[in-house]
Amino acid sequence: MIPALNEEERIGRVLDQIPYNRLPEAEVIVVDNGSSDDTARVAASKGARVVREPRRGYGIATRTGFSKATGDIIVTMDADGGHWPGDLLKVLRPVAEGSSIVAMGVRIHSFPHGMKIRRFFGNVMLAKVFDTLYGEHLGDVQCGFRAIHRKALNKLRLSQDGMQLTTELLIELKERGIPICPVQVRQVPTDRSHIREAGDFIEHVSLMLRRFPSYWSARIRNRHWAVAQTPKFVGVNGHSRTDDRGRNEVEQEILDSLGKIA
Repeated sequence: MIPALNEEERIGRVLDQIPYNRLPEAEVIVVDNGSSDDTARVAASKGARVVREPRRGYGIATRTGFSKATGDIIVTMDADGGHWPGDLLKVLRPVAEGSSIVAMGVRIHSFPHGMKIRRFFGNVMLAKVFDTLYGEHLGDVQCGFRAIHRKALNKLRLSQDGMQLTTELLIELKERGIPICPVQVRQVPTDRSHIREAGDFIEHVSLMLRRFPSYWSARIRNRHWAVAQTPKFVGVNGHSRTDDRGRNEVEQEILDSLGKIA
C-alpha cells in the first residue's frame, strides 16, 4: 500500500521495481492523496489499484489505504522512490513466516545512507527519544517501509492525519505489548520530500511525550495478548526487548536525552 501525493515522475519507477514474480497474489494499492498531477493515471497504467483520498495528509492516506486493503498482511512503502522495492521481501518475511506480526524498515545502519545530513540527525534524535521513552532500540522510527498483520492492525486506534501517524503506530504497538521486528533496508537518495523537518520533529516529540503516561498504564495489561500472538518471535537484525527497568530510571534517561537534544 503506497500513499502518494504528486508523484507522477516517481510512482511508475517504484511500481516497476516491485518483485511481482515473487508475490504473485499481492494486491498493490496506491492511495492518490489529492494529487494535482497524473499520479493516479500513471499508477493505474502500471496495474495498481488506485484509491482516491482527496483529503491531504500522510496519516489520512495511510488510514484510508489500511481500510481498503483486503490481505492479511499489509506492507506500506513511500511513493517518492526513497525505498528500494527489492527489500519488500525482507520486510515481509518475518510476518509471513510467523516470527512476528509487525516488521519495520530501519535505514540508519550505515553511511552514506541516502539522506540529507540534517534529516539524518533529526531521525537519529527522534529514534533516541522514542527508544528511551518506550524501552526500544530501533534506531529509526520514521521509516515508512513496514509490514503489519491484520490481527495487529485491528488492535490499533490510529487518528493522526499527518506524518505523525508513523510515530502513533509505533506507540499503539508498544501500548499493546506487540513486538516490533526491525529489518535493515536501504535508503535511496531522493531530490525532494514532503517532510517539514523542524515542524514535524517538534510534533513527533510532542506526540511521544503526550502518549507516554498511557503507555505505562497499558503495557502490562496488553502484554499477555501480544506474547500469545507471537510464540515464535525471533528478531531479524535485532529484536524488541521487554523493558523491566524502574520508572524513575526511565524518566531520568528521558530528561538526559532531551537535555542533549536541547
